[in-house]
Amino acid sequence: MARSWFIPLFLAVSIVSLWLFTFLFQSTYLTRGIITLILVLIIYIIFRLLLEDKFIRKVSSSDKRYYLSKTSYFLYLLFNFVAVWIIWVEDIRTLLLGFGLVAAAFTISIQDVAKNFVGGLAIFFNNIYRVGDRIEIGSKKGDVIDINLLYTSVMEMREWLSSDQHTGRISFLPNSLVLSNAVNNYTKDFNFVWDEIALPITYQSNWRKAQTLILQVVAQETHMMKDIAEEEVSQMEKKYYITKGSTDPEVFVRLTDNWIELTARYVTPARQRRMTRNRISRRILEEIEKSEEIKIASQTIDIVGLPPIRLEKDNDKN
Repeated sequence: MARSWFIPLFLAVSIVSLWLFTFLFQSTYLTRGIITLILVLIIYIIFRLLLEDKFIRKVSSSDKRYYLSKTSYFLYLLFNFVAVWIIWVEDIRTLLLGFGLVAAAFTISIQDVAKNFVGGLAIFFNNIYRVGDRIEIGSKKGDVIDINLLYTSVMEMREWLSSDQHTGRISFLPNSLVLSNAVNNYTKDFNFVWDEIALPITYQSNWRKAQTLILQVVAQETHMMKDIAEEEVSQMEKKYYITKGSTDPEVFVRLTDNWIELTARYVTPARQRRMTRNRISRRILEEIEKSEEIKIASQTIDIVGLPPIRLEKDNDKN
């Protein structure tokens, strides 16, 4: 709290100092400086001391608190910029010309920064993703942990790992990526994904029993997830034009040259995909071990016949 009041006290001392100088020097610049500091002081008290400390920090939800803080800081900088510009620029034509020149120079000299800035605005105003969302942009996938006007910080996933788990690295993605790449959001408005597990069994196996067994296991492991997913799908129908699909688990049968492939399809929370797959796989294996009618298939080659082979011995004619 002491550090929070350091800036307003410094501004107040500066205002008093400039006001004392007006008794010695009559200058419009001193007057403008005093007005500027007063406005900066008022803006700081409103946004940083009252709004940030008294209201935003007391918000219990961490994601709402984060976005309110980011919005407050952005407005704080914007109001300061506008206040300083209006006080020190007299002619509106000069104001517009200066703004145009600054914008042109900004765009030409630092195009990458400009693109990142525009991408940041697109993320904020179009709500492409938020802190806490699991996203994939280009070759990068991870959980969003911070968003600013130039970069998005994500807790990286995959890379040298085989599934959806964090590597421990933090990746800083330029916001311009959202302007030129497809963004996959795994948790926006719908926190679930559909996953599949394929199981090959031999043609000698009882495939009907295997299909029933797999369906029972998947239904038992995902019945609570399915109910929550159905509720979220119903909420999505109010916002998007979508065709409601079934969230019930299913098992599909496919014939191949080597085996019968049974593929279980089910819904699972996006952040629990690997854990759900692990539980279902273990249960299926345990149930198959109890049955003598189901055998897991593997790639094999059957030799069905060989051409006749004759061995001849040459006798010496001596």
